Amino acid sequence: MDFGLKGKRALVTGASAGLGYASARALAAEGARVAVVSRDRARIESAAARLREETGAEVIPLVGDVSEEGTAARVVEATTQAFGGLGILVTNAGGPPSGNFDTLTE
Repeated sequence: MDFGLKGKRALVTGASAGLGYASARALAAEGARVAVVSRDRARIESAAARLREETGAEVIPLVGDVSEEGTAARVVEATTQAFGGLGILVTNAGGPPSGNFDTLTE
């Protein structure tokens, strides 16, 4: 199925595994240029290499923890610099730790 994503520029956070990786793979398989983000350099570089191999798409790995102030702006800027813009944003991250409202902090 062609979703008209060929050449589009995408950024996917939490993309080294799970739903983030699957999202990045689907975008790359449709021909999008994809920047992928993870907190772990080795994992995101490996994920980017697998995505390139599986799809033939242009994929760039970025390292960052989007829960830290400034990281989101930094990875958006890096993506727009690399691709000349950004059209698709998938904001994915691991879930919060288990707990109830009274025990969790910001």
